[in-house]
Amino acid sequence: MASTPRFFVPFDDADLDVPRVILPKAAARHAERSLRLAAGEVVELFNGSGRVWRGTIGFSPSEAWVDVSSSERRPLASPLRTTLLQAWVAPEKTEWIVEKATELGVDEVVFFPAARSVTRLSGERLQKRIDRLRVIAQSACEQCGRNVQPVVRPTTSLESALRSTESDVRLLLAPNALPVKGETLGSNRLPRSAAVAVGPEGGFTPQEEETAQSLGWTSALLGPRVLRTETAGLAAAVWLQTIAGDFPRGIP
Repeated sequence: MASTPRFFVPFDDADLDVPRVILPKAAARHAERSLRLAAGEVVELFNGSGRVWRGTIGFSPSEAWVDVSSSERRPLASPLRTTLLQAWVAPEKTEWIVEKATELGVDEVVFFPAARSVTRLSGERLQKRIDRLRVIAQSACEQCGRNVQPVVRPTTSLESALRSTESDVRLLLAPNALPVKGETLGSNRLPRSAAVAVGPEGGFTPQEEETAQSLGWTSALLGPRVLRTETAGLAAAVWLQTIAGDFPRGIP
């Protein structure tokens, strides 16, 4: 957990380059009622651009603010750009996936309806779910110290998600595939980007796997055991970050 309290503020960089920043009502309420911060405590502000503003918090009966003393660019991004394509699943699972993917450094989470998806969203329900997931990502950034918010977006189909994702390595996780090998990432030159597609609870259909393969994706099983849909993408993110990202490979 980040040692200094952090708050996401949906402002442009120029709006934050002022001596005093008024906190949004939700952030002010969280600072005072949940965190029980006292006036004069040091906090950080970020807006998802990679910059961080540092200063002391203050309160009045109607609002809270931060007197800014310094700012710096501190993106804390992984050298490996990772994309997670995730089939729609139950709300509590999607929230868990977005929260943990944010903590693990995933750059983009793309949700799509698969053939075996039980959850299907459209219109206002879809927009509300995406809005909620973006708030989850913001909160996860506050907690883990990340300063660039991941992209969370929906797409209309698995094929659309596959076609719109360009990465050096593209893996479709499937229970009947062969276990993935480390050399998938390249033995001589590590990739700069990787994408993983994860199906719903019932997995991908043979037709979906064929579509993915025709578009240049590789079907793979991550390890010797079949993982649940809410586990597979996160496990893949850890594996990718360990091999080519910002996680250590050995035990210190």
